[in-house]
Amino acid sequence: MKKLNEPKRGEFNVDLWKEKTTKDIDTNWLSLDTVRHTLTHFGVKKKRIPTSLRKRPSNIPAVEPPHPGISYNPSFEDHQHLLCEVVQKEMEFIKEEEHLNRVTTKMFKKVSPEEKENNLIKEMSEGLKPENDQEPDEDEDDDPTVKSVNSPVKNQKKTRVQRRKQKEQKNLAYKRQQEKIEKKKISDIYKLKLLDRQLATKEKKHKILRQKRLKKKTLKALGTKTLSKVKFEPLEPDFKLSTELTGNLRNTEPTNNLLKDRFKSLQKRNIVAPANIRLKQDKARVKRFIKPDHKIDMTKIDMK
Repeated sequence: MKKLNEPKRGEFNVDLWKEKTTKDIDTNWLSLDTVRHTLTHFGVKKKRIPTSLRKRPSNIPAVEPPHPGISYNPSFEDHQHLLCEVVQKEMEFIKEEEHLNRVTTKMFKKVSPEEKENNLIKEMSEGLKPENDQEPDEDEDDDPTVKSVNSPVKNQKKTRVQRRKQKEQKNLAYKRQQEKIEKKKISDIYKLKLLDRQLATKEKKHKILRQKRLKKKTLKALGTKTLSKVKFEPLEPDFKLSTELTGNLRNTEPTNNLLKDRFKSLQKRNIVAPANIRLKQDKARVKRFIKPDHKIDMTKIDMK
């Protein structure tokens, strides 16, 4: 009967890959690594979701609330506050420009070409003796009776007594050091209160530093990261003078570009890296020339 049930040679009636062998795994008492291992061998592998998908690139909201002074009909205080902010930023920019001008351009005085050449000759000839000024050569002192200041050192070996005394001094110094350490240990027992106070102040200091670090971390999360060599520069604040305010939405003129604002928002939220936009790409200049064997000398050609 067994031979009758067995398939004959050359007959392929059964699909081996049709039936899937799946085993139910009890994951209540298994660790994550064990479950992952068993799933890879006995079932469908569980894929890990990357942590970057769960994290937001920045905590800055997509649409930030605008300054109340930007409104087409703002209150006097809000409008003045906005103008003060704009003036403050402009003053900082002017101050920085003045500083750069002071430490670069105004730092050096203007010199004419002739004066520059004279100064160069003067600097290069500094330390050289003039041709007319010839000092007489000093006679060398060849006196054989001259003796050196330091007398010659002799290699004198220490005696046994000197070595013994040296060893005794070393032992005494070591004993004194050990006694000093023991005394310090005894004195430290009576300084427990002081040490406790010192530890408390140290812990307090560490706690303040930890809080500062956390605060800095939260502020950094709200800020813009450096994603490229180009520094992120926010848009200039949108403002209008008191004479330009119309009071109604119909007569107001737009001063900012919406697409530019959204693009800067993406850069600020670390989604797009800031870069310098180049509308026209400079092509490499190709030098064209004629090969020597392709050149035609018109003088050698007979024009008949």
